[in-house]
Amino acid sequence: MQIILPKSLVTQHGWPVGPLMAQSAHASTAVIHENYHRPEVQEYLCHLQSMRKTVLEVPDEAALKDLASKLDTLEPKIPYHLWIEQPENTPTALALMPNKRPKALKSLLEKSGCQLWR
Repeated sequence: MQIILPKSLVTQHGWPVGPLMAQSAHASTAVIHENYHRPEVQEYLCHLQSMRKTVLEVPDEAALKDLASKLDTLEPKIPYHLWIEQPENTPTALALMPNKRPKALKSLLEKSGCQLWR
């Protein structure tokens, strides 16, 4: 499972770590809820001790929305949830449904400038 956050929330907007963690939790919970019926999600949830998540960053909110648009064209499709924080209407986190990181997804993430959160 990949969770992507815009680094600008920290560098430009001064968000503390706690609210970023909440945004990550919102997006990951939403994508699990929306895809709970899928076998990949059931398999993921059956192995609590080996759940794997990777937190990635993109430069800003525009890059996060652009990534969501590109994910819509990915084949095979991997469901995701783009969390939009209200009332600010700001995209703050994108979580992909648990997956085995197929080559097409890995390539798309790299081309979109995603890198490990630091």
